[in-house]
Amino acid sequence: MTPAARSQNITHQLSTPESRLIDLLRDGESYTVEEVMEEAPEFSWTQLFMAMDSLSRRGMVELRREGLVYWLRKTELWSTLNGSPPHR
Repeated sequence: MTPAARSQNITHQLSTPESRLIDLLRDGESYTVEEVMEEAPEFSWTQLFMAMDSLSRRGMVELRREGLVYWLRKTELWSTLNGSPPHR
């Protein structure tokens, strides 16, 4: 493991579930709940779901069901608060 990867891994281990989700969604992409779980194995399903619920209730992320799949993405409110252009 490279020093940069090791540093990033340590940062993720010290982060909260909410901050990990914010970091993950920063690129503007949508992720399935399963992908979120794979990207943040340091947290339990319950921790991540509670973080998704909290961020969703504050209007920072959108959790949407399409068929049997749930998708998570940042909202325009989150983009505006962080100085990014709105997600399209």
